[in-house]
Amino acid sequence: MSVLFEGEVRMFPGATHRVTLTRGRPIAAEVIDTSEKTDTWLVPGFVDQHIHGAFDIDMMDADPATMTELADRLAHEGYEAFLPTTITAPFDQVRAAVEALPDHPLIEGFHLEGPFISPDYPGAQPPEYILDPPTVPSEWDWVFDHPKLKKITLAPERPGALELIGRLSKRGVTVSMGHSNATYDEAMAGFSAGARSVTHTFNAMRPFHHREPGLVGLALSESILAPELIYDRHHVSLGAAKALTRSTNTVAVSDASRAARMPDGPVTMWGHSCTVKNGTVRLDSSGALAGSTALLSDVFENLWVDIGPEEAIDACCLRPRASFLSQGRIINRDVTTWLLVEGGRVVDRLVLD
Repeated sequence: MSVLFEGEVRMFPGATHRVTLTRGRPIAAEVIDTSEKTDTWLVPGFVDQHIHGAFDIDMMDADPATMTELADRLAHEGYEAFLPTTITAPFDQVRAAVEALPDHPLIEGFHLEGPFISPDYPGAQPPEYILDPPTVPSEWDWVFDHPKLKKITLAPERPGALELIGRLSKRGVTVSMGHSNATYDEAMAGFSAGARSVTHTFNAMRPFHHREPGLVGLALSESILAPELIYDRHHVSLGAAKALTRSTNTVAVSDASRAARMPDGPVTMWGHSCTVKNGTVRLDSSGALAGSTALLSDVFENLWVDIGPEEAIDACCLRPRASFLSQGRIINRDVTTWLLVEGGRVVDRLVLD
């Protein structure tokens, strides 16, 4: 047994222990004093199911070396795993982006966001490439059948969507409903077909109304769902975040774009002219948010401070690691990265070979 870290930390979940780590798992060697409070915690690494890029890198135009650089830099942010995420684009562009994914221990697969979304709620997705899901054999079968496809975002109300939800969920792909104008009944039909997540809940979807709650209403009422939350303090208010986290198995995501960790100023993303300013990136044409400038480490700290350590750890480290599917789990692996956290900030990380 090799001692990789020893000290007074709070293992999550559990009491205050002096901890040793071996084979990727914590072993409590000695209880220190459960009456003594400490603000130092030992938690698993971050798992981000929805991230387009960061550090001026974007999955859609990156080569394998650049994607490796992205993964390595995210590791230093406390990431243990992530799903690089596409945007709405022609098939050839999506295929090229997927083929450029390197074999890297942090890259668990990819998340297909679009093009099977609603033109009513495209967000920053290029609307000219939005499609209905194919109902006959098509070039998109290459993506649907790809072994690295772990998650897909689509609008359940689109013609052919329910059939695609059933097809993908049966083979273990997490289907997430988003960029959607779905009514509550249409969203429920997607859930019944096998969808088990909601993409960046509250954003780019029909607003909640007490007589037509839409997809937001389903996210708040179906405990089996694991809805995404971007808690960068810009996409969602604290009140809305509390409503979601207190009633669901929320999975925090960054939805980070290439603008994450870039200085304020102009940036071009997905064919849009955008501006990075005051912690956001927005379309110059409309002022709408275009992804996020936050990484999951930032979201984790925000949740820790505003809602509490337990929710931060659950939403950023535990639930995204073990999002239940109809078959298996989206990520099924021993913990290989442990983070030493003080006051919501990562102060050290422990990586097991």
